Amino acid sequence: MAAIPQDLLDRIRALERQVRELSGRAQTRPAMDQIQHGPVIIAEGGTLTVKDADGTDMVYIGEISPSRPDGSPQYGVLIRREDGSPALSMWSPGTMPQGIDIYDSRGSTIFTEDRINGGLAVPYIHTPFYPDQDLDQYAKTQATSPDAVWTAAHIRYHPMLTVAGYAAADQGTTGVLQVYVNGSPWGKQHNIGAGSWFHWDDGPLLCPGSYATVATVEIKLWRTSGGGTLYACPNGCIGSQTL
Repeated sequence: MAAIPQDLLDRIRALERQVRELSGRAQTRPAMDQIQHGPVIIAEGGTLTVKDADGTDMVYIGEISPSRPDGSPQYGVLIRREDGSPALSMWSPGTMPQGIDIYDSRGSTIFTEDRINGGLAVPYIHTPFYPDQDLDQYAKTQATSPDAVWTAAHIRYHPMLTVAGYAAADQGTTGVLQVYVNGSPWGKQHNIGAGSWFHWDDGPLLCPGSYATVATVEIKLWRTSGGGTLYACPNGCIGSQTL
């Protein structure tokens, strides 16, 4: 048997040791389907899709329709239920900013944000009125300057506001009805003529204040002629999204 140089045997033993170490490390490294450190970046128009066993897209993140008005791509999010119906989306239908929409299992929109002025769009939240005076009958006044006969504490979840109701005046008497918000005139001046009740409404108009703050909504009346009484009965105060 030919003599083998000692240094060559040492090199072979070192290689065997390195192979064993590499084999052991391969068994202990993180699984290929896990990312334990660092960011995950999908660039250049790529998308991320999670499908169920039937091939239904459960989660989709990436380019969606429509494109931006300038032709550039819009990127958004779509989450579906197991039956394929939409559950949540983030997108914009045009030039307005993107917004979050949530849908029930029948496809009805049960939540959406106002994409133009911020705040809540759907659902609408009704704000009741309560009389400021003369609780035994519809609120009334004989004042000749703006007199608040109904007041509501409206929580501003929506950017827009609509207020409506009825008004009347005694025979021989005329007056004006106007809605005030946070102490300032907000709605139109509605002329009240003598006779039967008539319906009036204001809005939807921008509601003063910021999201979730309380806006004081008042219905004020004042007499412009005659010596009789003016009456008011609200039938709605409701927030809504920007139209």
